[in-house]
Formats: sequence, structure tokens, C-alpha cells
Amino acid sequence: MEEYKGNSNKAKEQQKALPPEKKVEKIVSGPVKSKKKNSIQKITSIFVPEDVEDVKSYIFEDIVVPAVKDIILDAVRALLGVSGKSNKGAPASKVSYRSYYDRGNERNDYGRTRTRVGYDYDDIVLDKRDEAEDVLSRMDELISTYGMASVADLYELVGVTGNYTDNKYGWTDIRSASAIRVRDGYLLKLPKALPLN
Repeated sequence: MEEYKGNSNKAKEQQKALPPEKKVEKIVSGPVKSKKKNSIQKITSIFVPEDVEDVKSYIFEDIVVPAVKDIILDAVRALLGVSGKSNKGAPASKVSYRSYYDRGNERNDYGRTRTRVGYDYDDIVLDKRDEAEDVLSRMDELISTYGMASVADLYELVGVTGNYTDNKYGWTDIRSASAIRVRDGYLLKLPKALPLN
């Protein structure tokens, strides 16, 4: 049965509010190399976060600074002859059984499948820097228009054949993306591809 479009003002406004149909075409004219990630790259992408600067600041602010403060405090206490903890005359401490009862609510679901943090897709290497930047700007346009860009969109922009799963993973923000110089050309360095809704 044929579906008819609504004629009310509300239906007309909804039709105007919808973005145009998504159309992604190849924009690269030069050769494109699609490289599978080797085992070392896959392992490092799991354990090393994308933004190493955040790791540096975390280690410094949350580990080094408190440790230095403790060392200085212990040195001052030692010089003054004051112990850090005194239990003389202190009332008996209360024992909290809450954590004991809360443990019963925790269940170890070892049989549950874990979701992956990111999606492994092939690295894309282009010959020219301007083409690499054009791909990134086109992906940014897709995100601003449709709210996302999938791995399949990336592959279509560069003319690489992907698979069906590539449509289910992608990006909603690629501000940290860049084209970096490698031996073979310019590698598209993108954030991890996450599941799209």
C-alpha cells in the first residue's frame, strides 16, 4: 500500500526540518592505500589513550603532586616530632557493615559479552595533503549536517570498498583528526570509531 504524505502544517514543517538524503561520493582523484593495522598497533590502541596529553596531566596532577605533598608533610612531622596518627583517648571506631551487605548486590557476570571500546578499520593513506584535508573537511560537513559520519562514509569518500558493519560505526566529532605525514603519503589520523545509534 502506498504511503501518502501528510498535508497538515505540522507535517510540512517536519518535512522541511529533515536534512537532505545522505549522498557521499568519492572526492579523491589520486591513489589511496588502505592498510590493515598490525598486532602491535591494535594492542597499543587498546592500552594507550588517544590523547596522551591527558595521561601526562593525570599522572602529574593525580599521582605526582599528592605524593610530593605526602613526602613534605611526613618530613615536617618528623622534624617537629609529631606522629601522623594518634589514637590516644580516641573513642572506639564504628564498624560499617554497609559494604558487606552491598557486596551481595554485585554480581559477576562473567558470561556477559563485553562491548568493544572502538572499531578496527583500515588506515587510509593518501598521496596529497590537500586531498587528505578535503576528506576531513567533507567528513566534518557530514557530521554537521547529519550528526555523524560513518566508517562507510570515509571509505566512500576515498573510494575504498568496505563492508556492512562499517555503517554501524563512526564519529560524531572529528576535531582531533588530522592528516599526518608518513613514508607513503598522508595518513588520516582519526579518533576511535564508536557505535552509532
